[in-house]
Amino acid sequence: MKQSRFYILFFFVVCIGLFCSCLSNDDDAQWSKFNGVYVTVGGDNIRGYKLYTDFGAILVPTEESLNRIPWLKEVQRAIVSFNLLDENENTTQLEDGKTYDVILNSTNGMNQQIPTFTVHVDTLSEEYQIFGQDSIQLKNKSIYSLDKTAGAFYIKNGYMNIVPTFEYDLYKPVFFLLYYDGEKDIDTSNNKLNLNLYFNNSIQSSNNSISSFISLEMPGEIYYKFQDKGMNDDDLIDVYLNSETVSGQEQIHCKMALKDFMLP
Repeated sequence: MKQSRFYILFFFVVCIGLFCSCLSNDDDAQWSKFNGVYVTVGGDNIRGYKLYTDFGAILVPTEESLNRIPWLKEVQRAIVSFNLLDENENTTQLEDGKTYDVILNSTNGMNQQIPTFTVHVDTLSEEYQIFGQDSIQLKNKSIYSLDKTAGAFYIKNGYMNIVPTFEYDLYKPVFFLLYYDGEKDIDTSNNKLNLNLYFNNSIQSSNNSISSFISLEMPGEIYYKFQDKGMNDDDLIDVYLNSETVSGQEQIHCKMALKDFMLP
């Protein structure tokens, strides 16, 4: 694959600062009823925007409150805080599949961009075979570890979500991507999927390390391969993610519905 595409990068250096910042402690900060909600951003200025939560509810922000957070229109994943409009103001628990009109809280520190990576590579693809020059094998580095606690690894709204711990330099870019063998890693007969994590922090060594929640876009072709074998959206798939760590190869597992692989 062409190197320029292979290293498509979410500006992770900026995101580290955003993601690790503490919520505002100002006495005047207006706290919301719903805080720290993880969402996938969908839509545009013509159709309007919707925020798809990781637990299934759909949020429709008012135009006024969305315009106060202009960067939210430019990202794929974010953490937001909000209040419901008057007709739902007594609601304390949002329901899966239900849509809510919301007012986003634009107070500094109440909303954050999630580091998101959109590159995925089928190592059997013609593009990678011609242009990749085995760059994954040659340049892949080890992270410290992956968070294995329950709920730390999951897929929702077309994004895989993990919490790796890794070294970084604030002034150097960090790369993550998913790669896989398009034949042996997609086991449609046994409803299994095997993916691998690529990491490169653009440095030789560092005294800085961080544990960060990140999102990686799922390859669209995987959904269609399972669907072509007769699977329904609600059918479950065993998903395994392999990564190179300082203590050797680690694998984490989750079981997700096929529909979770697709973007909204």
